[in-house]
Amino acid sequence: MITHHLSDEYLVEYAAGSLPHAESLVVASHLALCGECRARVEAFETVGAVMLEDGDAEDVSTGAFDAVMAMIATAGADERARRIEFDEVTLRTIPAPLREHLDASLADLEWKRVSRGVDEVRLHDDQGIRISLLRAQSGTKLPSHTHAGEEFTLVLDGGYSDSDGHYRRGDVTLADSTTDHSPIADDNGPCVCLLVRNGAARLTGPVARFLNPFIRG
Repeated sequence: MITHHLSDEYLVEYAAGSLPHAESLVVASHLALCGECRARVEAFETVGAVMLEDGDAEDVSTGAFDAVMAMIATAGADERARRIEFDEVTLRTIPAPLREHLDASLADLEWKRVSRGVDEVRLHDDQGIRISLLRAQSGTKLPSHTHAGEEFTLVLDGGYSDSDGHYRRGDVTLADSTTDHSPIADDNGPCVCLLVRNGAARLTGPVARFLNPFIRG
């Protein structure tokens, strides 16, 4: 059962198509797992459609239809070109919106160790925005840390706990500079999460001042 959701602020912006790409990916992946939030987004979209109907109509330029159809055709061609045969574990674990960002099944991705018991695959890392998959082995405790910016975490498999609660598949959280936590993966299997971060993590433990200079983000 999903108990941690995104705020209506993000759902409204997603319904309006005004969220940045990275945040939209978090919302779309969460919606693929959460019927409650899907229903809310549908309601927001309905309200938006009614407001558009009540507004003044604008003339559509000549050729606009052809331009839109060309974009759709191009997108379809790109999708067919990069179609990948994912294994059953990946299909079961990774929501469809996120699978579009993978170039291989989970077991075949280039996981890199970031600390003992924790591996990461970076899907995007540019202009201060990082999108990645994080995998923590059973019972692994991450060092106590806070965040220079915002970090969205969506649980895809397994679960973890911190001082604010317990999170399972489909749960999503938003951490920022006011958050100081030390997540611990559940004991019944690896915890796999989608992370979207727009600022570096900063360690807050006893030896943090020695290690933080080595953390790039």
